[in-house]
Amino acid sequence: MALTARAQKLRDRMVTTPAICVERLRYMTESYRQTEGETDRMRRAKALAYILEHMTVRIDEDELFVGNFTSKIRGGAIAPELKGQWLLDELDTLSTRPFDRYEPLSREELDILHEYLPYWRGKAAFEHWQAKVPPEYQRLDHIMVATGGYAENGHHWAHTAADYEKLLRVGSLGLIAEAEEKIAALDYTDPTAQDRRQFYLAVQVVHRGLIRFAQRYAELAERLAAEESDPVRKAELERISVTCRKVPARPADDLFEAVQSCWLLYVALMIEGWGAGPTLGRADQYLYPFYQKDKAAGRTTDAQVHELFSLIFIKMNGGINLQSYVVADGKGGHPTMQSLCVGGITPDGRDAVNELSYLFLSAEGDVGLGAEDMMVRINRLNPNSYVKHALETAKKLGGKLKFVSDDTSIQSMLYLGVPLEKARDYISTGCHNPTVPHYSRNTGGGAMNAGLALELALNNGVGRIRKERLGPETGDPRDFAGFEQLLEAFEIQLKAGLRLQMVNKHADFASFGEYPCVLLSSMYDPCMERGVDDYNGGTAPHITFALGMIGIPNVADALAAVKKVVFEEKKYTMAELVDALDRNFEGYEGLLHQLEKAPKFGNDDDYVDLIAKRILSDAGDYVAQFHTHYGAKFATACFAMTTNVMFGRLVGALPDGRKAGLPLSEGGISPYQGRNISGAPATMRSVAKLDQVKLALGSILNMRIDPDAVKNDEKMDRMVSLLRTFCETGGNLVQFNFASNAVLRAAQKDPDQYRDLLVRVATYSAFFVELGPETQEDIINRNELE
Repeated sequence: MALTARAQKLRDRMVTTPAICVERLRYMTESYRQTEGETDRMRRAKALAYILEHMTVRIDEDELFVGNFTSKIRGGAIAPELKGQWLLDELDTLSTRPFDRYEPLSREELDILHEYLPYWRGKAAFEHWQAKVPPEYQRLDHIMVATGGYAENGHHWAHTAADYEKLLRVGSLGLIAEAEEKIAALDYTDPTAQDRRQFYLAVQVVHRGLIRFAQRYAELAERLAAEESDPVRKAELERISVTCRKVPARPADDLFEAVQSCWLLYVALMIEGWGAGPTLGRADQYLYPFYQKDKAAGRTTDAQVHELFSLIFIKMNGGINLQSYVVADGKGGHPTMQSLCVGGITPDGRDAVNELSYLFLSAEGDVGLGAEDMMVRINRLNPNSYVKHALETAKKLGGKLKFVSDDTSIQSMLYLGVPLEKARDYISTGCHNPTVPHYSRNTGGGAMNAGLALELALNNGVGRIRKERLGPETGDPRDFAGFEQLLEAFEIQLKAGLRLQMVNKHADFASFGEYPCVLLSSMYDPCMERGVDDYNGGTAPHITFALGMIGIPNVADALAAVKKVVFEEKKYTMAELVDALDRNFEGYEGLLHQLEKAPKFGNDDDYVDLIAKRILSDAGDYVAQFHTHYGAKFATACFAMTTNVMFGRLVGALPDGRKAGLPLSEGGISPYQGRNISGAPATMRSVAKLDQVKLALGSILNMRIDPDAVKNDEKMDRMVSLLRTFCETGGNLVQFNFASNAVLRAAQKDPDQYRDLLVRVATYSAFFVELGPETQEDIINRNELE
């Protein structure tokens, strides 16, 4: 199938520079001014309802279903409750900075910023985080860790999937009635009853707001239909009006109603808790009964479903996250990491692939924009035709789709204490954090500079570039007598960085608790059962924080090189090595050559691969000892976004041969750029040796594949076999870039001709020309494998 003319037109409109929408800021502030003195939950609930009542609703030409994130075609909303003052500080550069630029603001929009942002001074979650975390920890932000206070991102956690199936089954009116029943059953001798009552009352407020949001679209569609002369378009608008008067207030009866209902909830969830990593969940599962019913009744065709799904993906691109310069430097490309999931197995262990799995893949292959993404679960029960279709889609897109091992992800969920039936129902949120829809909550934990941790171990806790103490004293490395002493020093520095992340997350949890997401919580089973919102422990104990580590492949390569060249072959001393690092290898070319010759991660060499495995396993065991509020768990992960470029600028020369200031390894667990020279199977075998279960909140392997390696059926079948082997032998997540260097260089020279060229950055895709020059080079420098 191909995009219809309607879908193509709507898609092409999305290839535009993003804009800043000020409406959420304005209406949230107006609501908060009206609700001074009320509870946090009620203020948030009333603010969402107020926004949904007053924000711009529009029905674009040719739209079949409705719901817009902002007043802009491709826009980002301001979350002043988290952090918004940066906009005033960076107004002069927002449209000219080297990456993640925005359209210039109008005079009226600038006036709104200046009028409404000052209200939030002293109230924003990031300011509360700053007040909680001691200065000696804060000074290491954006050095040892990135966005230590998550609110600095300017968006909510959003690593979630609501209970769309429940909405389709009972509608918002059903949820309002459920909340009323919960209130009636409260025992007010219980000291928590009054707080729980406030929660259920707030649930009713947000769902009435959601119903009103849909009615506004119904009214607009009715007005447009009355003015429409084209009978076909008139009928489409009338259908929108009838549908939005029914859903999401009431249960859906057909696929079109189901899509419209889920989409309006999804949009409202984004408006409430704008963030990175929201997902439509396992859409091929909960929409399937409606598809079957419509097909049996002759009400739809696969071509119509394909168009409907195409429009979902296109509309996802209407929302982006607004990011300050320092945040965008580590997360370039306007990522929102919105997604949905296909395939895998059912909660009772059966093959979950169905017709909609293929239709979603086909639609995504035809849309090919950057904001939307798909998680392709791979299970040994899934047919080869499904895996092949997914790989062909990825090849067509050039740089999209997450391929995830069911075996590993389900085992990771079990490791975190999730019951088997729930674990089988997991999805991926955010970078790649396994999460159970409407049951568990994963929370972004930030990223830690593992490359810097090694540098500190080799310089007694002092950074070579910043020339200040950044970690504990671990001894003069010139005196290290053996490899284990070096490894111990590194692990002390690494654990110091992991502890820093945990300190930050304790403060994060408390800060975000002041701005709960009531609508989201109403779509989580544990929250509704307990009468407690998600940000205040409603999903406990199944709450996790991902402690990301950047540069682990560099560390493994470096440790292996020192072990071999210094301690085993004794070609050089530790004193000579330290001197070489101090001088960025100038005058030490012979030593540099020996270090570069040492075994490198990604080539199926146990000498270095098992060092990486040991580091990650020990880190996983270490953080598993700790918990934060409500029993929330910490677990490790390896994901980079573009933080590897930002962190790399802060790290001097390393013994793997990487020189000062260059990027660290990308992706998360991807071999360092240019070093995996033994082919794709060897790279996958290296990664599969790691204890991916203890990396319970995700690891990212990016691979650039020569397009000629999958140019015919025979070669694609080999790729299918390779992917399945990876997923069934310990691998976790792998992503592919199929764009050649020639195409990427051409895009650098003539960006206007490659406006919609997609590449896989880390765990998200972005338009190549919207990335900064350092990140573009980082992608080009990845090895192109056969």
